[in-house]
Amino acid sequence: MLTVGLYGIPDTTSGAGPSFTHDHGVALMRDGRVVTVIELERYTGLKHDNRLPDYLLEILEPWLVPGEPVRFVSANSFVGDSFITRDGNLRIEPDHQPEVDPGLTPARCLWYPDGRKPRHAEAWVISHELAHVASVLPFYGGVEPDTLLVHVDGGASRSACSFWHWDGAALRCLHSAWGDLKDAVNNFNDNPLVCAILGEPPTAHLSTPGKLMGYAAWGRPDEALGRWLRERRWFLDHQEGGQELLTSLSQVRGEAMLGFDMRDPWLMNVAACIQRAFEDDVVAAIDHYARQTRARHLVYAGGAALNIPTNRRLHELGVFETIRIPPPASDAGLALGAAAWVEFAERGNLELCGPYLNRFALDGLEPEPTVDVEQVAGLIASGAAVGLCHGAAEVGPRALGHRSILARADQPALRQRVSETIKRREWYRPLAPMMRHAAAVEVLGREAADADISRYMLGAWTVREPWRERLAGVVHSDGTVRPQVVHPDDQDNRFLVQLLACLDQDHGLPAVINTSFNVRGQPIVQRRDEAIRSARSMGLDAVVLPDRVERL
Repeated sequence: MLTVGLYGIPDTTSGAGPSFTHDHGVALMRDGRVVTVIELERYTGLKHDNRLPDYLLEILEPWLVPGEPVRFVSANSFVGDSFITRDGNLRIEPDHQPEVDPGLTPARCLWYPDGRKPRHAEAWVISHELAHVASVLPFYGGVEPDTLLVHVDGGASRSACSFWHWDGAALRCLHSAWGDLKDAVNNFNDNPLVCAILGEPPTAHLSTPGKLMGYAAWGRPDEALGRWLRERRWFLDHQEGGQELLTSLSQVRGEAMLGFDMRDPWLMNVAACIQRAFEDDVVAAIDHYARQTRARHLVYAGGAALNIPTNRRLHELGVFETIRIPPPASDAGLALGAAAWVEFAERGNLELCGPYLNRFALDGLEPEPTVDVEQVAGLIASGAAVGLCHGAAEVGPRALGHRSILARADQPALRQRVSETIKRREWYRPLAPMMRHAAAVEVLGREAADADISRYMLGAWTVREPWRERLAGVVHSDGTVRPQVVHPDDQDNRFLVQLLACLDQDHGLPAVINTSFNVRGQPIVQRRDEAIRSARSMGLDAVVLPDRVERL
């Protein structure tokens, strides 16, 4: 039986405005195992693509086995509940609007794979909220008893946040609502003040959260300023232009502001206030339900789970024995969550997997590299910026070593070259390190090295003082790093384990810069030809493919 998870209900509007739905995708599972996850943007080359109805049947065709039963489960959205391909050859229409609960809503399914002859398939619709929290299942095989599951996102189907409890036998939705954390999330993706400070248009709402998170670390939250902003609802209701914002800010600052200068420490403090308020609101909500349920474990998903300082605060709460965030915490994980919940509900467990699940169109990239590890380590040690493109690609927005750019982590000038020249990112945004587990124990401490979220670059820890100079290219302005810790038993990363050991032991480099292998505004590369083409346009020094090192 092939289970097909979908997230692909399109926007109800079109045009040049913001895309309300984004990151469409397909996940295929069979017998409790993930077959592949196909993020639409990797298939089409269009960042945050939301046109799955145009492509679904051609995406599915290579994976269908003659005679094998197929079932569909589609994650819904606040824009709708029915999934219909553009040509009408697949229609998944639920009997009624799904509730935010553990149930699946039966759906009428009409499927014409060849456009002529119908094929039978069962179908359900799953709530957007449940699909988010279920996306963690394949990476841990299941959920431990006494787990609090939380989703926080800008807009699911009926809420911006939901809270669930798993007692070991059943999942129960405790609460879901639009209002509880809506403002906190929209401060990051839909705030006119934030857009003005960062110089971003409203249509950039998908990239703004990461930029604000990085920029806020340069400032310090001020209690009085934060209170003033909260009293004005953070200017979320602002309808006028930038001049009116400047006038309001000038009044509280006590001096006239002529424009938005991102080097202005006061504006950095405004951003820090917004970041701190987000942390306070999210952590308080999660802490409330943790105490209510006495949960010992936390599962946290949704786009807000990519906010690293908040994850750090959750870790520091000391309430949970484990904190687990799926690598595709954003909407990129919804298709996987949909398929995983069906398989888990049927079986009670799933086969464990790593994040390297984008297994389509690999063009010979599936194997681990057979190239000389010492040669690659030597290139990196010499100051080269090296792209990696091998094996199946990562799911979600974080590059975790299969589609990464690596470079020395101890040279700020090299960090600037990689971030600002090669990636064309803003000056205030940090880069993250990759390090092996043994180095992480020394640099960050065992608690950080062993944390589940450090495997996926989803947590932040302070670098110990003796190591800061050797990680000068990746330590952010607040003294923290967002590491990817590679464990020696990671079967998906034998090449990386060897490479990091060589860099550490032979070259004295305990960590490397790790950033996503993509041109700005484009998805992370998927195919061999994309990797070489992108590397040349970006100005990389070399690309590591499974069978060779291509010097550029």
